[in-house]
Amino acid sequence: MPEIEFTIDTETGKCDTEIKGVQGPACEHAARQLKQILGAPTTDRKTKEHYVKPQTIGRIKANE
Repeated sequence: MPEIEFTIDTETGKCDTEIKGVQGPACEHAARQLKQILGAPTTDRKTKEHYVKPQTIGRIKANE
C-alpha cells in the first residue's frame, strides 16, 4: 500500500518526506503533487522504487 512518511525535526522545523510503495513514473507524479502542497524541497533524492519500470501484461485474443 502506498504511503508518505513525514519526519519533522521539532527544533529546526525541517521536514523530511519519503514516498513508499509507489514505483516508476507514478512515483514522480506523486512527488510533483507533494511539491505543490509543501513547496520546493531543499534536496531531492530518488529511491530504488523510483527506478523500477512498471510491467505490462499483454494479452492476445485467439481468432474465433
